[in-house]
Amino acid sequence: MAAPAADRDRLLAVILLVLAVFAVYLVGVHWWFTARHVAIWQEMSELREQEATFRATSAQRAEIEARLAEVRAFEAGNPAFLPETDFDSAAAALSQRLRQIVTQHARSEQSCQIIMNQYAPSTEKELFERAAIRVRLRCTLEEFQPILYDLESASPVLFVDEVQVWKQTGFQQPGSNQVASYLDVQFTLWGYLRKRMPQGEERGA
Repeated sequence: MAAPAADRDRLLAVILLVLAVFAVYLVGVHWWFTARHVAIWQEMSELREQEATFRATSAQRAEIEARLAEVRAFEAGNPAFLPETDFDSAAAALSQRLRQIVTQHARSEQSCQIIMNQYAPSTEKELFERAAIRVRLRCTLEEFQPILYDLESASPVLFVDEVQVWKQTGFQQPGSNQVASYLDVQFTLWGYLRKRMPQGEERGA
């Protein structure tokens, strides 16, 4: 009867020895050696992936720079924006453009006149800054129509807004007895500057 007990003791001793070796491996080898090497291997794998991404991006650098140059060239020639870089110079250019168009279509200085031409800073929050002038004209309908068309079909793009028209009757020339009908027109002429408005900034606020 002693032999089975001895066999069980030996089996138990072997099991305890295996558990002890496994515990020593976990504490002394796995956590301090294997686990660290696994973490290092994972980190090296991530670094290799990043390196591959950087290499691919670097290989495309010339193409990306060429596309950026195309975008800059397009923006520089984009007719949607005024060429001036600040409000005052853009408003002055709008005034000059208006005078040129009015002079081009006016039959005489008396038949079509610029009565008012004032800078009109915008108080609205927009992505791009707006340059605007408030205009008052005294013209005949025949003269005002081509003026309005030239303003709205201009390049860079201009907008005519807040149009108010009154029909008036008066002497054709000072000191003359000839009576003529004309239009008293008020409107806002404006366009966008290329530069973006700083976030939270509002001109005229």
